[in-house]
Amino acid sequence: MMKKLNKGSMKSLVVALGVFSLTAISCTKSDESIQPNQSEIQSRKRPGGGGGTGETSGIQQVTGLSANASGPTQVNLTWNSVPNATSYWIYRDSYVPAIVTTTSFADRSVSPGTTYTYSIAAVVNSTLGPKSSSVTVTTPQ
Repeated sequence: MMKKLNKGSMKSLVVALGVFSLTAISCTKSDESIQPNQSEIQSRKRPGGGGGTGETSGIQQVTGLSANASGPTQVNLTWNSVPNATSYWIYRDSYVPAIVTTTSFADRSVSPGTTYTYSIAAVVNSTLGPKSSSVTVTTPQ
């Protein structure tokens, strides 16, 4: 049985849709949406803590990581490729600002006069490998 909408029920429907839209907009994440959430990071932890061999589940550890501040608001990272890697997780301190598919990254979300510590982990066959040795860089003022 279909009910015909009258002017009053149409107004109620429009108000309800408006409230729903505003609620959806106010609940969206801002800058957090560009990084994996913590539960995803936790679910990809290495089995057995990674050991000291530089390999986890057959994934080679990233080597050759270098970081250079190219100005007060940018740090350039480069590293050696890992065989069969489909992506690389960039770690800045305990934060993951990006996941990339190349062996370089320009971090433009840094502040002047601040020290950052970076490491990289490769993803092979949907498995996150061990973190590389870390490097530290300080941006100029």
